[in-house]
Amino acid sequence: MKDELKDYLEEQFLFEFDAETTEDTDLFQAGILDSFGYISLMTHIEERYGVQFEEDELLGNVMVSLNGIAAFVDGARERALESR
Repeated sequence: MKDELKDYLEEQFLFEFDAETTEDTDLFQAGILDSFGYISLMTHIEERYGVQFEEDELLGNVMVSLNGIAAFVDGARERALESR
């Protein structure tokens, strides 16, 4: 899943992860993500991984880096499986 998200981000926002832009880079501070890009990313995650966002999750600054995004999606998917 993380590799797919990485490919999606690189293709959608036209950059590459490298020594300067790592998987821990804050993509907002790096100027890669803006509010429109964030909404596009959330829509992709909802559609691709079936993750539903709560309001506090949207505003919690957990989805600013690739590693943060991947950890959030993993956690959300685990919680969804446990609630079944």
